[in-house]
Amino acid sequence: MKLQVKLVLYNAISKALIIGAFGVIIPIIIQGIVYNHIDKRLSARLEKMMRMVQIGGLNEISLDQDCSFDSYNVFKEEYVSISPLSGLPGDFGKRTIENTERLIENDVVKHRVLSQAFLYDNQLYEIEIGEGLSTIDQLNDTIRQFTLRILFAVILLSIFLDLGFARILLLPFNRIVNKKLKDVQHPSTFDSTPVKTNTYEFAQLDRSINDMMQKIRETFQIEREFITNVSHELLTPISILQNRIENIINEPGLSNEVLSRLVESQKTLSRLTKIVKALLYISKIENDQYLKTDEVSLLEICNEVNEELAERIEEKSIEVSQEWDSDFVFGPCNRSLIHTLIFNVASNSIKYSKGGGKLSFKGKLETDHFHLSIADTGVGIPSEHLPFIFDRFKRFRPEDGLSYGLGLPIVKSIATFHKIDLKVESEPDQGTQFHIYFPLHVD
Repeated sequence: MKLQVKLVLYNAISKALIIGAFGVIIPIIIQGIVYNHIDKRLSARLEKMMRMVQIGGLNEISLDQDCSFDSYNVFKEEYVSISPLSGLPGDFGKRTIENTERLIENDVVKHRVLSQAFLYDNQLYEIEIGEGLSTIDQLNDTIRQFTLRILFAVILLSIFLDLGFARILLLPFNRIVNKKLKDVQHPSTFDSTPVKTNTYEFAQLDRSINDMMQKIRETFQIEREFITNVSHELLTPISILQNRIENIINEPGLSNEVLSRLVESQKTLSRLTKIVKALLYISKIENDQYLKTDEVSLLEICNEVNEELAERIEEKSIEVSQEWDSDFVFGPCNRSLIHTLIFNVASNSIKYSKGGGKLSFKGKLETDHFHLSIADTGVGIPSEHLPFIFDRFKRFRPEDGLSYGLGLPIVKSIATFHKIDLKVESEPDQGTQFHIYFPLHVD
């Protein structure tokens, strides 16, 4: 999840919690204040009623024949009741307040009722004074609905505002990521121009990346010079040794045993020369020392590779087939490198193919790339080796004596140089299939 989405969700949730808490707390506070006000009003009315009883007696308050009195206002919001008691209550003389529902003229009305027992003319009575709570309940419902509407509106408004603010706030950060990290293909092409921002953290991040890339660029330059110098320094003495061995071999009178040893030494020097050249080749590719100014037909390249490998194909009686939905012109690229990529994959397939096997080339234009697959029916690659077949430091078939383990690392370097994706599928004794995905558009 993107950072700006997380910030927006955090703000929306935090505001929802705050407003929701207010929506719960405010009705409780209002209810407490209103109850306190009603209780005071009921107490005042009770005292007034008791004074009226003391002064004028119950007859003055319209006591009916069964010694009871009930009175309600027209809206049933106020309630006064005086009724006789049959026995002395335990809380005689104390005032009690409770919320209760009363049936008044066939309507159930919720009241807050203040009651108290009293003695008049040797008769126990209980007086109840109530006040309706429907107004309070309606007020609480109104507050809750208002809170919910405000909550919904604030959350929506907050999401839109926060999305816009987060996008503006993170704009320098996205520029740093895209310009300084994502779009950098090589340290030599790194643009160290500072990204404009007035946010201290982003400015510091930009400076740190610039400093880091400067150190990486210097390290790459040192590595490039080191590999080039070492390769040349190695190739020169190897060439001298090869010439000397050839001269010694051509001298008359050497025994067969000495000749055999010299020939083996010559093979070792030849293998060492190829390894050094392969490492130098990889180094040049990874250091962008090749131009990408060509456009090549992949079908044409595959035909050229098949012609070059015809002798080896014939030796193993391999059946070669090609199936193309359409040709594809790839570029800009380096033609020599693309040729090497396909040649190395095809050569590797032939090398590990069984006699009488099959080698197939398939080309297909897909949605966002051109898919070239090269499949063989060879010995296959164990699944535990598949993740490392492009690793130049690992060699999985040292016993065959045919490989130096650098053909596929070269393929990987060329693919990375041209932004080509690679995928390999293989099953032991069933064969291997290389999937090469050429981008339709190259930057």
